[in-house]
Amino acid sequence: MYKKLIFITLTILNLNANEFEEWKAKQDKEFLQSQQEYIDWKKQHDAEFEAYKKAQEEAFSEYKKEIENNWPKAELSTNHKWVEYNKDYTTKKSVDFKNENIKFEVVAKDEKEAKKKIEDLYMQLLKDDVKTAYKNDKVESKIAKKLGIPKQHIESKEKIITDVLSFEDMKSMYKDVKTQKLQKIKHNDKFIYKANVKMPPKTMIKKARLYKDDVNKNAYEQKIREALVFAIMHSESSFNPMARSHIPAFGLMQIVPRSAGIDSYKYLYGKRKVVSSTYLYDSKKNIKMGSAYLHLLQYKYLSHIKDPISKLYCVIAAYNTGAGNVAKAFTGTTNIRKAAIKINAMESTKVYKHLMRKLPYNETKGYLKKVTDRLASYSKLIDQNKL
Repeated sequence: MYKKLIFITLTILNLNANEFEEWKAKQDKEFLQSQQEYIDWKKQHDAEFEAYKKAQEEAFSEYKKEIENNWPKAELSTNHKWVEYNKDYTTKKSVDFKNENIKFEVVAKDEKEAKKKIEDLYMQLLKDDVKTAYKNDKVESKIAKKLGIPKQHIESKEKIITDVLSFEDMKSMYKDVKTQKLQKIKHNDKFIYKANVKMPPKTMIKKARLYKDDVNKNAYEQKIREALVFAIMHSESSFNPMARSHIPAFGLMQIVPRSAGIDSYKYLYGKRKVVSSTYLYDSKKNIKMGSAYLHLLQYKYLSHIKDPISKLYCVIAAYNTGAGNVAKAFTGTTNIRKAAIKINAMESTKVYKHLMRKLPYNETKGYLKKVTDRLASYSKLIDQNKL
């Protein structure tokens, strides 16, 4: 960098006055052009995002009403739970990754018909993957229709749950489905039958192991801790490959396309791009983007924090709420450099306690505690070669 500056300085000194003015005018023009291009891009991007957000809100509202026409309560997919209804809303399957529970619900005339439907749902679940889940996603279909664009496709064959089930697990769960007494409720003039199946022990750890190679690779490339990536992923989605929240955020590490998505993509590929939900439902891409964002938080946005433990606490909080809100907890403004001065004058234990008192949102306070606790757990598992 120093040699480059010397070269530029010498080049300028060798120019005559006219040439220097021409060179300066050219530099100014290129800067203004670059600035205008960004302004134009941001304007277009903001308009597109607002259109998407409106379409998403309308799609969720319509979908919820359709569900409530057939069920006592609308249950929707979240970042920790995947829920799918069939076309005529007479069956529902949900995988609760956080609580390690699978639920089947069907509309049927009697228990015999209900048991057959639930057994069929179980067999479907064993085949379900990200590709078919996205294809059947009614919200995504509605959004695409409202925006007047074709619905995109996903090629990922990653299973929703069966990639962590042994043959013995599947047999045991099937037996449970066949033999358990079904819960029965009446809704309007229909009967709804329910069955619950617990996932096998240590399902969460088995899920985490699926992503070990990608986590290791990206953690190494981005100079961040593997355990941190696992702890963030666990807290964001409980390893639900179809994780989605209303923000909107998508995938294992819950990337928000408009903020972290743009920053991470530009850092990785050198250009601004708003990635789609289909891009972020690809687990490999999601882990790459999430790891890149952790790198940006640690080595760019919060780089002025000196103590590594204090910085770690701030990185965790910032992943959830943004670096600006972390700064606000210390200075009342979003100026990160000013916040770093105050943070650097504190011990790391006091930084943690200050964040837990002063962060603007209770959600982020809870998030900081969860991720910090899980970081210790995943570090131990990695050290013991159990992950």
